[in-house]
Amino acid sequence: MKVGNGKQKRLRLDLYIFIPAVLISIIGIFTLLSTTIGNDGKFNDLSIVYKQIGFVVFGLITYLVVSKIDISLFKYVQIIIPIYLITIILLVLVFILGPVINNVQRWLVVGGIQIQPSEIAKITVILVTASIFSFKHRYNQWLLFLISFIAVLPIFLLVYFEPAGSMSFLILFIWFLVAFTGLSNQLRNTVALIVVGLVSSSLFLISFTDNWIYILLSIAAIVISILAYYYRDNWRVLIVISFLIGIMVGSTSVVLYKNVLKEYQKDRIEAFLNPTENTKDIGFNVNQARIAIGSGQIWGKGFGNGTQSKRDFLPEHQTDFIFASYAEEFGLVGSLFLLVLFSVITIRVLNISIDNARNTFLSMILIGVTMKMVLEIFINIGTNLGVIPATGIPLPLVSAGGTITVMTLFSLGVVQSIINSSNVSKNNRNIIDNY
Repeated sequence: MKVGNGKQKRLRLDLYIFIPAVLISIIGIFTLLSTTIGNDGKFNDLSIVYKQIGFVVFGLITYLVVSKIDISLFKYVQIIIPIYLITIILLVLVFILGPVINNVQRWLVVGGIQIQPSEIAKITVILVTASIFSFKHRYNQWLLFLISFIAVLPIFLLVYFEPAGSMSFLILFIWFLVAFTGLSNQLRNTVALIVVGLVSSSLFLISFTDNWIYILLSIAAIVISILAYYYRDNWRVLIVISFLIGIMVGSTSVVLYKNVLKEYQKDRIEAFLNPTENTKDIGFNVNQARIAIGSGQIWGKGFGNGTQSKRDFLPEHQTDFIFASYAEEFGLVGSLFLLVLFSVITIRVLNISIDNARNTFLSMILIGVTMKMVLEIFINIGTNLGVIPATGIPLPLVSAGGTITVMTLFSLGVVQSIINSSNVSKNNRNIIDNY
């Protein structure tokens, strides 16, 4: 396509991002197609497959459109504030107009299509946090950290009260990771974070299990704190504060568990800590997912031959537990192939973030997109394997769902835009130039 200066405008696609994303989307569609095969070997209702194909196509179009936008514009308040307010409005509308499905309100229905604003909120949190920290050269970084937290807090609360506890804490964790990377002196911050994590985990686990073996975590935190305290003089205040915060967070988590969390949320934690003693509901679901994954063995049972999903032993086999459906039919080899595709994308985005390290705004967005995808993958597959408490977090580009599919491809389009604008891959052989 010609432009005013006579040069041709090129559409650049990074192979390390675009091709794995397309392949993962195809895997998701074929897995969904397999789950529609009945015991008689015939396809049943294919509407979910057709919808997912439509979502993928729309998502890829979004990817291409966003890749042509100058993402640096999103750091300006004239643009980021409307995006933030629109996200808040959508989350509020969920409580007003959203249908109640399985006793929760998490969606808006537009033209027969369910839209989940909390998925949009993940991207908004990344953009807003990066935008706030783009002023780091003018304001104190801890002030910006506080401001970003205040900005994210309404989103967290609105999502939590849908209720969507897992999603709300995922959003909060994404914010923290993005904001954390915006702070200077990462070694000191990492040590402080480890101290907070060890102390708070120790207090929570001792309270929950009545097993004092977890006091070892606090002892480890004390040892690390002492070493860090004498390692650098300017670390001392933060290390002491971190230890106190760990005590506060641990104590607060105990109170929240006993007085705030709903019964189904407690059941998920109990099923995780005592999987063999909890065979109902959440514990049953996870056990069935593990059975499905294990039965796939090395090569899997083959397309359409998964018995756990066909006989409805595996719950939510098209969304939360779709990885178990896939692993049952394609085995360890297929599962590793899927993980390799995800790894290629995440490693590529991390490399691009390193190339853009001097640009706080762009590097934080890249870190945010990476952490968002890594957390979603880890939580979903971890739930299927029973290594973390069961949550309702879908697997990006694989689970059935329009909003997460489109927003995942949107976020990858943002990465592609950064690649194009920063000329990171200008001379890379792995770039397709389409005229």
